[in-house]
Amino acid sequence: MPPRTGDEPRGVRFPIVSRVRYNVPVSEARPNLHVEESTRPYAGTRVLAVTGELDLATISTLKDVVGAQFVAGGAPVVLDLSELTFCDSTGLGSFVALHREAGATGTTFALAAPRKRVADLLQISGIDQVVPVFDSVEAATAG
Repeated sequence: MPPRTGDEPRGVRFPIVSRVRYNVPVSEARPNLHVEESTRPYAGTRVLAVTGELDLATISTLKDVVGAQFVAGGAPVVLDLSELTFCDSTGLGSFVALHREAGATGTTFALAAPRKRVADLLQISGIDQVVPVFDSVEAATAG
């Protein structure tokens, strides 16, 4: 970093470096989240496979698709997180919001098969104490 001359505006540091995410500038990063009903049948339970990255740009997709599954007296809903590759704090918050929304309709809601990184986030944040988290989809649908 070059030495300051005193002529720079206060609070500005040089050089200004643009933020990069996954080797592309943030402005070029495209939202990448898919939520689809599992093709494998689970008796009496709706299993939705979540694939991609869950962040501020994709949170509305998750909330819209999953929230539409909650109806009074409806089947339990399980999110299969085995293909969720990234989750930020807004994504974690969306799991809690969906859990509350499900509870308001009397629907059971759970998370299943998170990758280690996502499972660690759920544990560190304490969300696993609020929202049921299972090691596998089979374990989530068994009860």
